[in-house]
Amino acid sequence: MITLIHGPAELLRAEALASLRAGLDDDLGLLEVSTTVLDGRRVVFSELENVCETLPFLASRRLVIAEGLGRRLSGSQRTRAGSKATERADQAADDSTGAEPQRFLEYLGRIPETTELVLLEEEMIGGGPLLRRLMELQRAGKARIVLCSKPGSKDLTGWIRGRAKQRGVQLETEAVQDLAEFIGDDLRQLDQELIKLADYAAGRPVKRGDVRLLVASTRAANIFELVDALGAGDAPSAARLMHHILDVDGEQPLIVLSMIGRQYRLLIQAKAMQAKASRPREVGQALGVPDWTASKLLSQAARYTFAGLQRSMEHVLAADEAIKTGKMSDREAMDVLLAQLALT
Repeated sequence: MITLIHGPAELLRAEALASLRAGLDDDLGLLEVSTTVLDGRRVVFSELENVCETLPFLASRRLVIAEGLGRRLSGSQRTRAGSKATERADQAADDSTGAEPQRFLEYLGRIPETTELVLLEEEMIGGGPLLRRLMELQRAGKARIVLCSKPGSKDLTGWIRGRAKQRGVQLETEAVQDLAEFIGDDLRQLDQELIKLADYAAGRPVKRGDVRLLVASTRAANIFELVDALGAGDAPSAARLMHHILDVDGEQPLIVLSMIGRQYRLLIQAKAMQAKASRPREVGQALGVPDWTASKLLSQAARYTFAGLQRSMEHVLAADEAIKTGKMSDREAMDVLLAQLALT
């Protein structure tokens, strides 16, 4: 049997491989003895054939994992990550080792029943001779194709809820939104944070406050709220949020200052794109942020003028200089900055 596990979701690839391993033999220790991992970018046909034809030792099946071989066999249909330079390097590897892609493709139909060959690919194989060959073998019951893709922005919250259910944790809506917004589609990190939240909540529903307390990435949410309060002219709320970030979250003033500066830089860029009637998705792609973050940036940017945003950035730079040159203590500089931003 041949299994192609491909796609950019590293967590899903790892879980697909683990599930496959568990289904091959009850004793994973014995299976490990009969497992071979090959560098598919360099392996020659004779080496792959010899490994696949070798009978398993003690285990019921032999597991052969070829990492990167699928990309070589996909021919001219390269993956998204494949640059021309990488393609030339791959071709050079084929030439130097005498590898013959056609021999590999033909051999896929002759893999012994005692061997499970796994083609493990970090990116999606979107077409080419390999995919066509595997689809033929899949129809004949001799191959499986497992696509490990990340959920889109519209599906991410649903994925988080489903994963939370698997981990035995119930998330309130605001907690889901914070995880989606400030971690994004890094599924591995999301899963790790859900495990941590499940242990902390100990059976009760997880609230937004829990997420912001335990998940470092979501502390940026307070920066959004701080800048939002400043844009609305709500100085008391801004002061409360500033002190919460420094005293409760425990962030260092210079780190908070850099986060505020980043937020205003994003707002300036969003303001410029807003003037061109750009949509949230276009803004998100240009700034490298999720669509929902882009929507918030556009909403915040609408409260400012370009001149106001530029003055805000000047105040941030002045606070940075004051702290680094010793003109003010970090807390004094942050308090002055807060007053200046509230008046901008």
